[in-house]
Amino acid sequence: MKIKKIIAIVFLLIFGVGVMAYPMLGFPGWNLLKQQSPDIVIVRCTATPDPFNLRYNGMRVEFRGLMNSKIEMVSVLKGATNSGARQMTTSYWPRQGEYYLLFANYRDGFYDAGEDYRVVPLGPHFLTNGLAGKSLDQQVDMLFQRRVDDLNAEMKKAQDEKHRLEQAFLK
Repeated sequence: MKIKKIIAIVFLLIFGVGVMAYPMLGFPGWNLLKQQSPDIVIVRCTATPDPFNLRYNGMRVEFRGLMNSKIEMVSVLKGATNSGARQMTTSYWPRQGEYYLLFANYRDGFYDAGEDYRVVPLGPHFLTNGLAGKSLDQQVDMLFQRRVDDLNAEMKKAQDEKHRLEQAFLK
């Protein structure tokens, strides 16, 4: 009898944790991600939730690492055109007013891009003109190159700041 209770408790704990957890998958590589993502889109974040005031019907909501942000569609690279205001669910924390490349799955008004690698920041200013007439692979490669260039500039700026701050210790 005691063993049956222990097994039942263990089963309930495992089942309960499994229901509460969102499965985060390891990075499969860009080629596989492009193939397996039904929707690849460029969006602009229009609103993010306040992490300290997530409430629904007066009750605090635990979002378990995922959040819903409001977005507007800018361009569809792959998948159905779902224009207008939408939402995305992801573990990546987007910034309001900035553009993002999403590798997602669209359903019920939400772009599900759970893992943070499915969201590639494109910055606060973005024009789609350069993407016209290009294949999906060329478009994605151009967007990746843009992000790499942005990261290189950010790292240079951070390195310069670090160097300035380190001079404070050279007395």
